[in-house]
Amino acid sequence: MDLRGKWFAAVGDGELLGFPDKAFDDSAWVSVDVPGHWERVSALGDATAVRYRHQFNQQPPAAGERRWLVFEGLLYQADVWLNGSYLGDVEGYFMAHQFDVTEAMAGRREHLLALELSCPARSSDISSGHMLGSLGSAPELLPPGNSGGLWAPVRVDSTGEVRILDLRVGTFGASERRAVVALQADLDATRAGLVRLHTIVGEVEQTDDHVLAAGLNQVEWRVTVPEPRRWWPHRLGDQPLYDVTVEAGTTQGGLSDRRRVRTGLRAVEMNRWQFSINGVRIFLKGANFGPASPWWAEVDEDSVRRDVELAKEAGLDLIRLYGHIAPPALYDVADEAGMLIWQDLPLVGPFPQGSRDAATHCARAAVGAVGAHPSVMLWCGHVDPLGDSANGTSENLSSMGRKLAAHQRPSWNLSVLDRSVKRELERRDPTRPTIAYSGVLPHLPRLDGTDTHLWLGWKRGSERDLEQFAARWPRAVRFVSQFGAQSPPQEMPLLSSQTWPDLDWARLARTHGLDAAAMNRHVPPRDHTTLEGWQEAAWAYQAMLVRRHVETLRRLKYRPAGGFSQHFFADSHPAVSTALLDWQRWPKPAYEALAKACQPVIVVADRLPAVLTPGDELSIGVHVISDARDPVVGLHVEATLEWPKGSHSWGWEGAVGSDECALVGTLHWRVPDASGPTALHLQLTGPVEATNRYDAVIFG
Repeated sequence: MDLRGKWFAAVGDGELLGFPDKAFDDSAWVSVDVPGHWERVSALGDATAVRYRHQFNQQPPAAGERRWLVFEGLLYQADVWLNGSYLGDVEGYFMAHQFDVTEAMAGRREHLLALELSCPARSSDISSGHMLGSLGSAPELLPPGNSGGLWAPVRVDSTGEVRILDLRVGTFGASERRAVVALQADLDATRAGLVRLHTIVGEVEQTDDHVLAAGLNQVEWRVTVPEPRRWWPHRLGDQPLYDVTVEAGTTQGGLSDRRRVRTGLRAVEMNRWQFSINGVRIFLKGANFGPASPWWAEVDEDSVRRDVELAKEAGLDLIRLYGHIAPPALYDVADEAGMLIWQDLPLVGPFPQGSRDAATHCARAAVGAVGAHPSVMLWCGHVDPLGDSANGTSENLSSMGRKLAAHQRPSWNLSVLDRSVKRELERRDPTRPTIAYSGVLPHLPRLDGTDTHLWLGWKRGSERDLEQFAARWPRAVRFVSQFGAQSPPQEMPLLSSQTWPDLDWARLARTHGLDAAAMNRHVPPRDHTTLEGWQEAAWAYQAMLVRRHVETLRRLKYRPAGGFSQHFFADSHPAVSTALLDWQRWPKPAYEALAKACQPVIVVADRLPAVLTPGDELSIGVHVISDARDPVVGLHVEATLEWPKGSHSWGWEGAVGSDECALVGTLHWRVPDASGPTALHLQLTGPVEATNRYDAVIFG
């Protein structure tokens, strides 16, 4: 039975929620939509806790029938009553919560459902211990406020004696000959006995009998699919999908419960931060996605599909769901589009001791919620567990050295919490790679580390530091998953040419994400006489940083880099942010810069020093980088250096192998006795075409 529709909600304490014969003071209650969020109801304002009630009619359960109250999604913690009976408390926003309400619904057809729902406000303080991740973050990713509410449908299910509480589906070893589908199910049985599970994967059917105890049971089984149609990332192939149906019943053929999920058959492997899909290695080009909206009930498939298609058009293969589990529509769209997903759990920043049970429960729930999707290729247990991704603002690499030293110290988050979360993810889903944490530099005893959050050229150092950093700490650039620079949107209420430069800078920082310290270092507003001039400068700096970072990391392809993920792709509200698409989906110049840097075949060179001195001897390597699965032959590369009153050109012809970075030649150049701007132009022609340009200045 679907319970969506009009409910009543109120702020504050007072009435006993659970009793249908209670005379409610209707003046304190307002009508609200479910699904919905209380922040969108003016009478509920900025509350952090709201009471809900809903009356509905349904016949009492028949003999042998079980009833289940299911909340498909709520934000964030709730105490629940039905017909005066306290059902319990639940916590977590992305998983379904369900209660056995057979006894509570017995003997009556009129029912009162009531709950008290609480959700902390979105803020920049990530140390509260709530597992909201980036959904509880503000102001860069989301505006300040509160996301609380019943964001997904509420329903009452009917089953027989065995309920399928959770179904997890993964794939082992998908080859051309066969794929092995691994299934795990949590079953709740009223009494001990035998259950028959009938499984359908595409056209393959299989029946298995399992002995159950009364209460909660976990069962595992596998189904082999011969000659599978394998799922591939969009760059490598097609995306066939299979419906998987599991029916639980008696050995005599009676049906007790049924679950259906959609999946794709593919295998993922990870070795030293290099990834293979179905045995084919792929250099991952990605971007981090924040929450699509603070109000998940309003997220629609069309808007999600638009963002995924824009990511594909930019040449990306990977979406990192930064610090959150996304609404279901995103996974469906990614499956169909062939876009890979790096799935973070909603654990961001350091957590206090005592969080381990809640964190491992979160890991279990995540596998059940999104683990069937073939697009999900990696689990990450904890983002920035040491809480220092945003720290370090020196103009050189010394801060990175200090950070590297700090990561050698023992930590409860790294040593206890994150290991527990990783074990739980691997136990629940042995079919995918899992990393315990993100943003941790190589540390003892194995000097292994994970992906890195460098922020060179923004939060620390110079954008030119990446090559030097990679040479000094190559393990730290195996996968760089946070880099970028902020820029303003095309338009927003607080940006006014009439009041420039006297904008409300404090409010821009407090509610719209501006990192004033970093902006004043790299693109100081005081250096520009107009708002438009500052916007153009910020857009240009962001575009240059993103393009040069991507080109450098692609030049390090597999030696040692396995990919990258830019932070982040699109805004959910008007913000001064690192997003490539602003809140109205206007593409900033950095979006085009990313797209150019992510073309399948590009031509790049070693960076020219920003300042040149006459007499300097330079050796500049020129590279062609290809992501193509086959060699590209018949290529011609022309390089031209231009300086005041002079120029020189070089040329090369040849081929580049499949999925490789090739050094095609080296420019040897003595800086002439001149002064003024200098540019290196690169042009690639042949079966594919690409251009590039590097600028410098000669001071004679």
